[in-house]
Amino acid sequence: MPQSLQVLFVEDNLDDVALIEMELQKSGIEPESHRVETGEALKKALDEHSWDIIISDYNLPGFDGLTALEKVREREEDIPFILVSGTVGEEFAVEAVLAGAQDYVMKDNLKRVPVAVRRELESKNLRAEKRRADEQVLESLKEKEVMLKEIHHRVKNNLAVISALLTLQSDFVEDEKSRRLFLESVGRIKSMALIHEKLYQSEMMASVDMDEYLRELVSSIRNTCDTDSSDIDVHISSDNFNMDITKAIPCGLIVNELLSNAYKHAFKSREKGNIHLSMKRSPETGKCSLNIRDDGVGVPEEVLSGSHNSLGYTIIKGLVRQIGGDIKVVRKNGTDVTLTFENR
Repeated sequence: MPQSLQVLFVEDNLDDVALIEMELQKSGIEPESHRVETGEALKKALDEHSWDIIISDYNLPGFDGLTALEKVREREEDIPFILVSGTVGEEFAVEAVLAGAQDYVMKDNLKRVPVAVRRELESKNLRAEKRRADEQVLESLKEKEVMLKEIHHRVKNNLAVISALLTLQSDFVEDEKSRRLFLESVGRIKSMALIHEKLYQSEMMASVDMDEYLRELVSSIRNTCDTDSSDIDVHISSDNFNMDITKAIPCGLIVNELLSNAYKHAFKSREKGNIHLSMKRSPETGKCSLNIRDDGVGVPEEVLSGSHNSLGYTIIKGLVRQIGGDIKVVRKNGTDVTLTFENR
């Protein structure tokens, strides 16, 4: 059974149209065709009808095939466009294909037209299938992004509930040391909750803007720690880059431990102090360097030597191992801690 095809001819020669239609019919294609020979007529035909393929002559009175091709492509419709010419050679063929024509056929070889038509219709179908597959993938990704955002939102809310419960429970703890442990745990939970809040608000589902995160984390720690009697300034210097969540959460917890320790212990019996926090990333190596230093009393020697059982530094060492980093602590005019790790 012949294949019916909607063909638009851009051609001023009726005989050439008849010859092309005859070649199509001989190959089993039954063209339902319409012919135009001006730009205005081409626009009207495109507006009023849907075409399977366009076959255009190169030379028309006051009009040419490349101009016709340009008008078709302006509409952003995927209609195969085949140019036919009897006078222009290979140089034009290259120009036509670069301009967006699917094929180029010489009028002395019209037997090639059905072959070109079938090939381009098959290519059009393949492109349509690819577009549908791409749309399905994009739709699936959008659904997963919505689900992931919802997960981050719920995790953040759950952590907020846990934080609130611990804070509430601490009010019933009479022993000050035990109460402080409760509140320290609250600080750790808040640093993790902030990560999930950032991911929920971000377009990127798996990484965090570290400059923004660190500034909000420092603000949260400052509000949590009891610094009423001290004027402690925190100076932040951070490169603008994103960090994967698997590294950002441990890194945030490390900052929470170091900064909280500095607030609590570094400036005893002092009214003023400075903490400097910097986060740098090398674009060439992908290595990150986190540095927190203060001008306080300095970390006790027994903590550096490991003879003192410090929960904070035990947590820090475990987190450093988790991200495959190295940590260096120097006690000189205060405490200077440098953490380096990969962030590719």
